[in-house]
Amino acid sequence: MVFSFFRKIKNFFPSFFKLSRLILVICLISFFLAAQNKGNRISKELLIEDLRQLAEILEKSHPDPYLRSGGKVAFHRRFQEALLLLPEEGKTASKFFIYLLPFVASLKDGHTFLLPPWPNQPGSGLPFGLNIVEESLYIEKVFSPEHKDLIGARLLAVNHLPLSDLLNRLKNLVGWDNEYQLLSYLCRFLDDISLLEILLPGWNPDEPIHLDFNLPTGKKESLTLSIKEKRKGPAIEAPSKIILPSTEKIDFVYAFLDQKKEICLLRIDGMFSYRENFEFFRAMGAPWVMTQAARVYSQIYQRKPPENLDELIASIPSATECFRQMVIEMKKAGTKKLLIDLRKNSGGNSLMVNILLYFLFPEDEVKRVSSAFSVKKYSDLYFANYPSDSLEKINQERKISLTKEDYDFAEDAYFKSKELLIQKESYLEKYIEMVPTFCEEYKSGKYKNYYRPPEIIVISSPWTYSSGYTFMAKLYKLGAKIVGVPSGQSGNCFGDTLMFQLKNSGLRGFVSYKLFLEFPEDPQLGYLLRPHQELTYTDLVRYNFDPNTSILIALEK
Repeated sequence: MVFSFFRKIKNFFPSFFKLSRLILVICLISFFLAAQNKGNRISKELLIEDLRQLAEILEKSHPDPYLRSGGKVAFHRRFQEALLLLPEEGKTASKFFIYLLPFVASLKDGHTFLLPPWPNQPGSGLPFGLNIVEESLYIEKVFSPEHKDLIGARLLAVNHLPLSDLLNRLKNLVGWDNEYQLLSYLCRFLDDISLLEILLPGWNPDEPIHLDFNLPTGKKESLTLSIKEKRKGPAIEAPSKIILPSTEKIDFVYAFLDQKKEICLLRIDGMFSYRENFEFFRAMGAPWVMTQAARVYSQIYQRKPPENLDELIASIPSATECFRQMVIEMKKAGTKKLLIDLRKNSGGNSLMVNILLYFLFPEDEVKRVSSAFSVKKYSDLYFANYPSDSLEKINQERKISLTKEDYDFAEDAYFKSKELLIQKESYLEKYIEMVPTFCEEYKSGKYKNYYRPPEIIVISSPWTYSSGYTFMAKLYKLGAKIVGVPSGQSGNCFGDTLMFQLKNSGLRGFVSYKLFLEFPEDPQLGYLLRPHQELTYTDLVRYNFDPNTSILIALEK
């Protein structure tokens, strides 16, 4: 479930609140492990009901389920084929989940997906930490000294299936925005034994698995191993010349990389666990705020959280306070370069982007580059996911009232310029007052556009996703340079998701309800935002596979 409520907000705050699917999988995991006996077979008749329910959800809740799937007729052809091929004896929930994957994947939407009816098992697959460079996978980490010589080796094949074949199989199992998202999915499937079984039908986890590599020397290497054996120890990786500030307890932190403070590194691994996020959703009446704020508090302080919600939220670190202190220190030191490390940022609440921009850029400059917009699809599922929203609220100040299944074009530049939909916009203060910590700073204006280093560089990876991608795209439009590997997110994509559950199998999933156009005038850029300086395998070799090679090449003169 991804949240986006600021539909009438001014241009200074575009594209709010994309809470990524990965964050929500973590947040809602207790619900996903429902009291279903996944070994029980479900009758064909009940599975047909679920399949019809799924098709109805996709058609009525998704902005355009036909756009990338061949059209409406092709969608229904696949739907009826799925109905016809259901076996008479039915299926278990687990087998039904696997059966449905190609139908959902056919939408080619990275934000619309089903959740496995079993716990995630990261670390149970191949005994390596894989990473992505130049549309290939290489070993960044190993977990046994005997595999140390494989660091830097590129994966060529699994069980004699080349990488290209594995990626083609994945296209029928997951929705994806671009090739780098597909590669990131392959890393996840190879890291989880239950997903690896889906990727390699006919392979038994009790059997050894055969791997082919290309070593950094150019020599080919083969390895046969059992993945039933537990990883033998902590991760082993090449030493790094860069010491990153720790995000063990909190996802956003900054540090200076030199004594003169000429280079500042801001590391943001996620955009959920910060005070302003919980302030906003407390104001929206979200029922999960107390539980998730308590989880964040416990992770940070390792003690029992306060029982009072206001006290609890106030004790969670603030992005406003962090960024304010950072710009104060940078201005005092005359910092020349700000590196923003988003390599592990798979999303959260994109309010954080706008908080940082407030401190770095003039408001007029942010407005000037704010060409992005989204189109929202309303549905019964939308209002079930957002019970605090209503048609009455949506239709305030509109010239024509929308119905529960209409599209909302309020952000479309054409309609906004002609004031065809909305008679007048609400004041910005109405919204930022929902976030008291930032509201106080914004109204004072004391540190507005306070200091911006001459050079801003964003470090990206395929896992820079959802709101993490929004963060990068906004800075890109404001002149920041991007270094690293392209994001797996497409700027022009579907997103913001609604949670659903199929009534008989209990399977859960998420469906997009918005079309995002980050680069409405440039479909190619909207498909893949390629870095100004892309990390290459040659760079990795040159820096001896330092895990922070992207940062090192960003620091090169």
